[in-house]
Amino acid sequence: MQHLMSSEELASKMGYRSVSGHFRAWLGQLNITPVPGRRGYFDPILVRRRLDEAQGLRSGESETPCSNSGEMLLAERRARRAQN
Repeated sequence: MQHLMSSEELASKMGYRSVSGHFRAWLGQLNITPVPGRRGYFDPILVRRRLDEAQGLRSGESETPCSNSGEMLLAERRARRAQN
């Protein structure tokens, strides 16, 4: 099962003391949105992808990473197996 990250947990991990207006503005700048139907909870895979994009580590491949994450994980597993 996928672990969801609460807004308080995410704020703490990103160096904010609490969920505040500055934290919410930062989320908006990076286009990090809560999980649909779960206000206040975030997908850690989406958060990591948005942080990577902000740092220039990967381009914006897909606007909805959750729909593509299964295919991406399968490709990564196949690549690891091919190395062995």
